[in-house]
Amino acid sequence: MADAGHPSAGPSTFRLRRRTPGSFLLVPCAKQGRSIRCQGQLEAAAAVILAACPRVVHIQEQPLSIWYVWRGGEGPVEIQLLDGPPASPRRRQKDAGTSYIVSDFLVEMADGAKRLVEVKPSRRLDRPIIRRKLAVARLFAAQEGWTFHIVTEKGLLQGPLLDNVRLLNRYRQARMDPSILEQLVLRVPAAGIELGRLLDDDEPGHRAFLRMHVLHRLA
Repeated sequence: MADAGHPSAGPSTFRLRRRTPGSFLLVPCAKQGRSIRCQGQLEAAAAVILAACPRVVHIQEQPLSIWYVWRGGEGPVEIQLLDGPPASPRRRQKDAGTSYIVSDFLVEMADGAKRLVEVKPSRRLDRPIIRRKLAVARLFAAQEGWTFHIVTEKGLLQGPLLDNVRLLNRYRQARMDPSILEQLVLRVPAAGIELGRLLDDDEPGHRAFLRMHVLHRLA
C-alpha cells in the first residue's frame, strides 16, 4: 500500500486509474492551489462539494492503492489486507485471488480526522465485485483509524447543495468593489438575513450589481 500518512505524502496513483474507461475532469480547489482530478461527473460533483466545505482542509484524489487477498464464492468473502503487491504472481483460482483497489478520495478535516471516500452510482452497489471492493476500503479505513463513507448520486445530485456551490464558484474570483463588500457586511445583522430582504432596499437597476457582490462575499 502507498504511504498512509498525510494525503500528500505518498506517490500519486492517478496513472493507475487511466486503465478505467471514462472521462477525467479537473475541479478547481482554491484552498490547495490546484485542481482535483476526477474520473467522471459523479466524482467531480463530490470534489466540488468537498472543495467548498469549510471543515475540509485537504483533499487527495486516488491517494493510495490497497492490495488484498480474497477468498469466497457466492456467500461471504474473506478478505486479507496486504502490505503491498505480492512478490510473485499467485496461481489463479475460481473463488480466490489477489488484487488491489484505488480509493477515490482521502479527506482531512479541520479537527484532524480523516475520511476515506468512495463515490459510486447507487445502481452498482449490489454487484459482488463492488461489494468486495467497498469491504476492502472499509477494512483498510478501520485499520488506519479513519472513517469510511460511500457517496452516491442520491447524496450528491438531489437537493440544491451542488447547484448552489457551483453558482457561488462562478463569483469567487470576480473583481468587486471593496467598499460595497464592506457595506454589505455592516448591513447584515448577527442573526443573518434573507438575500431578497438584503436587496429590497436598493433601486431595481442596482440590485443585480449588488447581488453579484453578495454572491462573491458568500463564495
